[in-house]
Amino acid sequence: MTISTIVPTPNTNETERKTYGLHANSKKPTNKPKKGKIMQTPNDTKAEKALIGALLVHPEAFQETSVIVSADDFYDPTCRAMWRAGERLAKRGVTIDALTLHTELPENISRTTINDAVSSLPFGGDWMSYAKIVADLAVYRRMIDAAHEIAKMAYTRPESIDLAIDEAQKRVFALTSARGSRSTMATEGVARKILEHLDIVMSQGAESGVPTGLPSLDEITGGWQKGDLVIIAARPSVGKTALAIGAARWAAQFYSKRVVIYSLEMSAQSIGTRLLAAMSGVGTIDIMRGRVSGANWIRLAAGVGKMKRTNIMIDDTPTITPAELRSRARQLKQSGGLDLVIVDYLQLMMSDRQSRDVNRVVEISDISRSLKSLARELNVPVIALSQLNRLAEHRESGEPRLSDLRDSGAIEQDADIVMMLWRPNGQTHNEPVESVRLNIAKHRNGSTGEIPLRFVKSLTTFTEDRS
Repeated sequence: MTISTIVPTPNTNETERKTYGLHANSKKPTNKPKKGKIMQTPNDTKAEKALIGALLVHPEAFQETSVIVSADDFYDPTCRAMWRAGERLAKRGVTIDALTLHTELPENISRTTINDAVSSLPFGGDWMSYAKIVADLAVYRRMIDAAHEIAKMAYTRPESIDLAIDEAQKRVFALTSARGSRSTMATEGVARKILEHLDIVMSQGAESGVPTGLPSLDEITGGWQKGDLVIIAARPSVGKTALAIGAARWAAQFYSKRVVIYSLEMSAQSIGTRLLAAMSGVGTIDIMRGRVSGANWIRLAAGVGKMKRTNIMIDDTPTITPAELRSRARQLKQSGGLDLVIVDYLQLMMSDRQSRDVNRVVEISDISRSLKSLARELNVPVIALSQLNRLAEHRESGEPRLSDLRDSGAIEQDADIVMMLWRPNGQTHNEPVESVRLNIAKHRNGSTGEIPLRFVKSLTTFTEDRS
């Protein structure tokens, strides 16, 4: 006996209800397993055959259903083989019917089997309903596989509980994120997605990614792109945290994006003070020392109102590991969506490896790779701040290079974009407004360049230098 979850369309007749094991006055399947009976692998060969029948009878069925179904979703090996044959025909632009499909199948699948699939399609059958059944039952089977793997891992008791939890969550998250998407895609499908994305960007007149708040940077990068790992590197006290907080504020305040900041260096209150200063126009020192009076009270109250309306979350756990960070980010993604992740900063993260034999370079490489994996898995931009070593300070110009990234060359390798903030040597640092340069040293999908910026120290904010 198989577990069937077919839900008929509103116009399903009594014959179809009986065919799929449904009560006359109920939409609930009658063939649910009873207590004490052996649970069998979730599958529905009737729905699979009906979907193959639709594939052979209706030319448009494959194009519509292949969006949510792939060959691996079929439990019955014959149906799986027939669907793969249909995929090959569609890729060559050949019409899918009983004759063309037979030429693509191995000899052990006869014309009779193909005809049976056609006859299994109910009159007026809804192939999208059958496709959903096939796809959903495939997810149930993968859920069972994931549960077995998680249980097996738990019995072995891995050394790191954080890594074990992360791996378990990763397997479960993959079930939800994979629904309605295919990991393998033909160029035709890729081209279609590109055109759909282009149409959205052109119709909205917006950047393709999350706007950065710096027009020249948006011009080069198109905004913070989904799946990208962006490194903002600088020596201490040059402004990398300020630039990252500014990016978070811009995305949340003006574009209603949901942003999370993982701060390993500063407390949530310190970051909140900077956000309030930028939103109110009242200096950070004045806020911290309580030097607020007159018109500044009005500006401060307005700033607090803006803060309350922005969706920025701050996690100031000082000893967070990559596994813990991924776990928390996944929960945010699932609970309410997530548009931008900021990590301040990379070298302060604790390694998942609990061994003294692993040197720091290897640990930083693991952390960098983990953050790139997070960006791809959640399909969000991840901005990670990084320290630079002292070599740039000994150069005449003071300009940093990619080789100055501290602790590991893997940071440069994993990153899609590497940006470095720097001040030219000899420049004084005591001015209320300082000139800082933003060098885009690496851009995997576009051009590089340098953008002159102005840093307003009292508000810890950056603007472009148009002078």
